[in-house]
Amino acid sequence: MSAERVEVDAPLGIAYQGVVRLIVGGIAEQANFGYEAMDDLQLAIERLLAETDGGGRVKLSFELDDGAIQTRIGPLREGNLVAALQETNGEPGTLSLARILSAVVDSFGVEPAADGQIVVRLEKLGTPRP
Repeated sequence: MSAERVEVDAPLGIAYQGVVRLIVGGIAEQANFGYEAMDDLQLAIERLLAETDGGGRVKLSFELDDGAIQTRIGPLREGNLVAALQETNGEPGTLSLARILSAVVDSFGVEPAADGQIVVRLEKLGTPRP
């Protein structure tokens, strides 16, 4: 499969989490991801968006290429998000954003955007459906 790109502009906020989950599921389906890989990507994006301070809009960009989905989410207000993405040595048993993302995606990172905002990159390798 050659690289395909899908971009979605969505409102931030709990009222649209189901819509974003549906979109991510459809994109994972298009990439032939199995259920577990799709669920991991949905969880990563939901959890990331839940950590934002809400309000405004966000662009989600998905690039599908050779069994992987690279996702860019932003711009997001930096706030406590960067610290949450870097916190890997918290209390034992706590689920920080960084720990969750480390468990469900293959890689993640942060890029600076305009006006002190950030873009978060996620990469998920798919497990094909049987």
